Amino acid sequence: MRALTNDDLKAFREQLRQLREELATRTEDRLHGHGLERHDDAGLPRRAEDTDDDGTAEQQRSADLNQLSGLADRLAAVDDALARLERGEYGECVECGEPIDTARLRAAPTALRCTACQAKLEGRVIRTRT
Repeated sequence: MRALTNDDLKAFREQLRQLREELATRTEDRLHGHGLERHDDAGLPRRAEDTDDDGTAEQQRSADLNQLSGLADRLAAVDDALARLERGEYGECVECGEPIDTARLRAAPTALRCTACQAKLEGRVIRTRT
């Protein structure tokens, strides 16, 4: 595998910045905008007002929190990838130090590990072509 070129790095920087903008917008929308109303203060919709069923309201609130948590995790991963890019470490596997395949980075621009190290972490076996 080859190391990333300056053109590759420029393209990944732009991809990550666009992804960050999208995730930040989605996060803000979840926190500050609910339906037709717009709230200045951060918060989630009061699900108890949407239904008379407390169990359903709690399920919906839990789903809202899970979605917000997922957005925050993805945003943190993008910020981390941008920081690695600025330090000159982007595209290097954090486990073995080898370059991460460009195709993998295109599919998962926040990837921390090469395919082999990720598979090992997940306990999978990778079949190599012979």
